[in-house]
Amino acid sequence: MMKTYGLREKLGNARPDLDHAMQKYAVEHPEFRLISADVGRAGMPEFIQKFPKQYYNTGIAEMAAMDLAAGLALEGYKPWVYGMSVFNTLRAGEGIRTNMCYQRANVKVIGCNTGLCQGPCGSTHYALEDLAILRTFPNLVLCAPCDATQAVKAFEAANEIDGPVYLRLGNGRNESEVYQEDYKFEFGKGIEIAEGKDGYIIACGMMVPFAVEAAKQLKEEGLEVGVIDMHTLKPIDKELICKAAKNTGKIVTVEDAFIIGGLGGAVCEVVAESGIPCKVKRLGVPDLFPGFGSFDEQMAHLGFGVDAMKEAIKAL
Repeated sequence: MMKTYGLREKLGNARPDLDHAMQKYAVEHPEFRLISADVGRAGMPEFIQKFPKQYYNTGIAEMAAMDLAAGLALEGYKPWVYGMSVFNTLRAGEGIRTNMCYQRANVKVIGCNTGLCQGPCGSTHYALEDLAILRTFPNLVLCAPCDATQAVKAFEAANEIDGPVYLRLGNGRNESEVYQEDYKFEFGKGIEIAEGKDGYIIACGMMVPFAVEAAKQLKEEGLEVGVIDMHTLKPIDKELICKAAKNTGKIVTVEDAFIIGGLGGAVCEVVAESGIPCKVKRLGVPDLFPGFGSFDEQMAHLGFGVDAMKEAIKAL
C-alpha cells in the first residue's frame, strides 16, 4: 500500500499552488495566457498582479472565454481558461466541443467548484453533469486530480500535450492531501493506492481521500479492499479496471457527480465489454437535484460517504 495521509490529516490548497505553477510556466513560456470569466481573482490573484499582460478577463461570459482561448491557441499561444465547472460545461460546452476539441486546439481548461462544493448555493451552482458531458467530447483529456499536489502534477503534464485538456478541481482550498510519498503521474494511468482481495473502491477527484479512509476502516474489520485513484476519466485506464474486476469480482465506484455518465458509468462500460464477471455498485449523486447543505451533510444524505462505501463493499 502506498503511504497516505489520514482523512483531513493534511490539507492542501490547489488554487494558490496552481497560481505559483502558472507564474513559473509564464516566465519560461511568454506565449502562456490565462483567461477567466470574472473569477480569476478568486483563483490566481498573484498571477494576475504579476503578469497583467498575460491575463484576460471576459467578464461573466464563459463562451467568450472559450472562444478567445481557441483563437489564441490557433495563433500559437498557450492559453488556459479558469472558471466554475458548472458554467464552463453548461453555458460554454459548445465552445469546448466545437472550438477546442473539434479543432484539436491547444487549450487547457480548469473547472473549479465542482460537485457539491458550492453547498450553500444549491443545484444551480453544483457541477454534477460536467463529467458526463465532457466524457463525450472526442480529442479531450479529462482529469479529476485528487488533491492539490496532484493538481500541479496534472497542470505540468497538460502543458506537455498539444491538444485540449480539462482539469476538474474541487473547491481548491482546504481539501485533504492523499499521498505522503512521491509518485509518477501520467494521464490515462490510474494509481493503485492499495491492492485488494475482497473488492476495490475506484474513486476520482476529492472522493479519493474518503475512499482511502473507507478502506482503512474496512481493514480494521478484516476486509482487504483495494483503492484506485482514477484521476483520468478519459482516456480511462481499462487495464487497471479489468485487473480489479478479475482479481475480486467486486467494484464500488464513488464520485462527487451524477452517477449517470460519470466515473461509475465509465467503469461499468469497461467491465461489461471485458466479459469479466464482476459486480459494480455506483456511488455518487443519484438522479435528482440535491438541496442545500455542507459537503459532508450532502454525502451522508445522498449516500456516497465513507459509511456508504463500507456498506456497499459489504453488500457486494
